[in-house]
Amino acid sequence: MSKKISLYIAATPWNFLNSFVFASQRENEESYLMYVDFPLRQENPYLQALEAMGEDSPFIQHWCFHGKFKGVWQKLKQRRNELQQLRSIVAELQPDQVFVGSDRRIEFQCAMTEAVLHKSDAKGIYLDEGLFSYQGRKQSLTWSDRVLDSWLKNLIYPVVWKHPITIGASAWISEGWLLQPEKACPLLREKIPLMAIDLDWYHTPVLQSLAKQLLSAEEFVQLQQPFDVLIILPHPSLMNEQITKQVHVQIQDCLQKGRSFRVKRHPRDEQFEPDWVELPKQLPLELMIPMLHFSQLVAAESTATLTMQLLKPELELKYLESL
Repeated sequence: MSKKISLYIAATPWNFLNSFVFASQRENEESYLMYVDFPLRQENPYLQALEAMGEDSPFIQHWCFHGKFKGVWQKLKQRRNELQQLRSIVAELQPDQVFVGSDRRIEFQCAMTEAVLHKSDAKGIYLDEGLFSYQGRKQSLTWSDRVLDSWLKNLIYPVVWKHPITIGASAWISEGWLLQPEKACPLLREKIPLMAIDLDWYHTPVLQSLAKQLLSAEEFVQLQQPFDVLIILPHPSLMNEQITKQVHVQIQDCLQKGRSFRVKRHPRDEQFEPDWVELPKQLPLELMIPMLHFSQLVAAESTATLTMQLLKPELELKYLESL
């Protein structure tokens, strides 16, 4: 019996992580990856890491598509060209299943449009998208989103657009995999069967191998060392006087009590504190989480905080605004 062909579409580090761990667990399938909506004229470090892994990578082949083009007409032209390339790849692969975080991605809708032309039973599979999986997307219920936006996408792009009433609930999706399916958005629970992703999938040797390609040897060793408290700083634009004061209070509390701590800055944060032990700020937190060993999280409410709670539900959590 021939192996199933699986295509994964990722647009964020979180999508990439879930695609990686999922494909790693499905060794009886042939897995391929498309990283979409990546900034133009930038090297993709995640695909470079896969290249460096060689045969240890769970993906047989991968591609990078962009989507962030300047100018309305230039963007339209370039995106249509990329979607035609995407359809050509899908036509050659003829996948049995297409995995995605957000089924609102035009690349996913395009891939499914092509996939069912070759295999009528090809199915879309939703992988935990984080915040939208649990809080839903209210904008998807509006008339402009349901009718106008859908009409425009069908008109402009080479797709059969199927509107999702919330992320993960379009007619293209047959099933979903979440870290905490019991807490899923009601609209999602009612629309598709949901299965639980095993947390053990995020603690495997192959994921360690990926991390070694994304970090320096010194950074990799640092992330292996256990500590007590992780403090996540928000985007610099949100670092007001109150939050800054709360962060310093928490760090002083750690120092006084002899508790070890790490600080994770936002990639755009250019500040530096010589007395702080900081995690590499350029590597997305999502890709570090499986390697970190600590017991308390101090952070503002954000998608990063939710992601941390999903992967480490045992953590003690303190929100900065409510301290």
